[in-house]
Amino acid sequence: MKRSVDKIGIIERERYLSILNKIFRLLKVSNLPQQTDVIDRIIKLIDIENINEFVELINGVEFWGGVGAVWEVYIEDKKNAEKFEAEIINLIDLMQETNILGRGIKPIRKIFLNNLRQHSSN
Repeated sequence: MKRSVDKIGIIERERYLSILNKIFRLLKVSNLPQQTDVIDRIIKLIDIENINEFVELINGVEFWGGVGAVWEVYIEDKKNAEKFEAEIINLIDLMQETNILGRGIKPIRKIFLNNLRQHSSN
């Protein structure tokens, strides 16, 4: 589903940049260059306020698709894996709040919430 969004507020834009930069750093230290590149392109799009392309890419298959997608990475360091999952949850929440959340993404939030609950109970 292609969404048309003219503008994202300054506060929301800064929140996106904060979350995306955290995800970028976690992917980079985990040596995941393909996924780091996807996040870098998304950051650049919101940074230059190319909102429609930003919305398209952040909802795209490179982020939420199958094998090789950003959300499906394996991060060996458990602490970084937990931080990554928490930031993906934050991102999904913000996407929902700003009305750009694509179909099929919300269940990923539930998967990561369950993972984090299991980690905290162990």
